[in-house]
Amino acid sequence: MSLSSDHLCVVRVPREKVQEAMGALLAAGPAAAARFTHSAEVARVSLEYIWCVSDESGRYRQTVLAVPSPGRAVMLIATHPDNDAAVANLAPAIRAACKGVAEVADVAQALVEPTRPLDAAAFEAGGLQRIATLDYLERPLVRSSLIDAPLPPSGWTIGPAASELVLAGSDANALGESTRADIVSVLEQSYQGTRDCPGLAGMRRTTDVLDGHFGVSARARHWLIARDENNSARGVCLLNVTADGAGAELVYLGVAPLARGTGLARVLLAQGMHACANARCRSVTLALDTLNAPARKLYETSGFHRTLSRIALVARLTPSQT
Repeated sequence: MSLSSDHLCVVRVPREKVQEAMGALLAAGPAAAARFTHSAEVARVSLEYIWCVSDESGRYRQTVLAVPSPGRAVMLIATHPDNDAAVANLAPAIRAACKGVAEVADVAQALVEPTRPLDAAAFEAGGLQRIATLDYLERPLVRSSLIDAPLPPSGWTIGPAASELVLAGSDANALGESTRADIVSVLEQSYQGTRDCPGLAGMRRTTDVLDGHFGVSARARHWLIARDENNSARGVCLLNVTADGAGAELVYLGVAPLARGTGLARVLLAQGMHACANARCRSVTLALDTLNAPARKLYETSGFHRTLSRIALVARLTPSQT
């Protein structure tokens, strides 16, 4: 691989050198690297897929960590480059990481702080494309008695996607074929004309997207399905409680085109937050495409406020990717 210096090369990191690679990732000493490695192990974050830029003495200079997630996706985390040469050196390691995980993932993703343009430049040079700028929003929750759970519009019903036991498990397949088919149907309907990261459309199978929303850890989930008068699934609100139970993440809220403008999405959101408040969650967070004006209006009028922003970059992975 072409690097800006002939004395540098990209290598796959063996297990016995993971901690050294984490030191390069963090630009920190052994103690910080050891803490990071331990924390990742406790959180069951895979440290199997790591590539580094190595100098002629074998020292790791830069690191790219690829963290697989359910639904055949990986999140890329890389050393922050501090100049154009570092960007040029890091890009081949990003390409190597994408190629190396193609057998276990269809999409690679990265999230970059807007104040770090060199990070974005490195991922773009490594083959990823910007698809959106995301705003992260948060809404504090008060006691459940103060959270309204309004009724759905006439002719609509809203209920849990599955039993509490199934939704608190670690296997998305336990939802059952019928429920999975209903959720997949709603996801695909809601993608029509979506303003929420439209560049992601078609990059993964919708069943994989569902698995990604569900995640792997056993935790409480408040997943709601809205059905029309014919009992057809037309909307979903998917909320996952954090591992510590302190908060919840809205991983997806969407309705079919025929249900837009009915107020259904607002009711789904309110009922989902009601359930989270009853579960003693203190807040709900979500990520929003900054260009999605209708969704922003819904969330802001529902009490959400922006906490930070990130640039989202993705690459579709194929076995022939170089």
